[in-house]
Amino acid sequence: MHVYRRVALILMLLVPLVGCDMPSTGIRRGGVAPDFTLADLSGNQVSLSDYRGRPVLVNIWASWCPPCISEMPELQHVHEAAGADGLVILAVNSLNQDDMDDVKAFVAEQKLTFPILLDSEGAVTVAYRAGTLPTSVFVDRSGKIHLIQIGPMTQQFVESVVREME
Repeated sequence: MHVYRRVALILMLLVPLVGCDMPSTGIRRGGVAPDFTLADLSGNQVSLSDYRGRPVLVNIWASWCPPCISEMPELQHVHEAAGADGLVILAVNSLNQDDMDDVKAFVAEQKLTFPILLDSEGAVTVAYRAGTLPTSVFVDRSGKIHLIQIGPMTQQFVESVVREME
């Protein structure tokens, strides 16, 4: 029994020491947003880190998801209003839960012009803990998470969060 107490005590002492040298990463406000690289619909590789220095909205969605469907026109309006130097929207389709033909048809029907990235293995969906769709993560210019939003958003909401990040 004393051995277990000693092991527990050692672990209690070591865990904080190990954590001190680790960067503040993870899916929480103020943490560094996990980087990822995914293919877009044209097969180009796109990384979150490509946009360091700009505010980014990582939006995890699926074409069959009713709240995602209602949100996409709002995100398109934000994208059009943002201009070349404004908010970058990276729409990460949870392709492991979706169908490529449905995704392409949805993007064409909605006339979406922001990057649509394909999370074919679900790695980004897992890393960003997107158990509910849509899940949106606002990443500031330094690569830190400003806000995590679960559920659909309006153009006005997105624009207000972007103003907070400036």
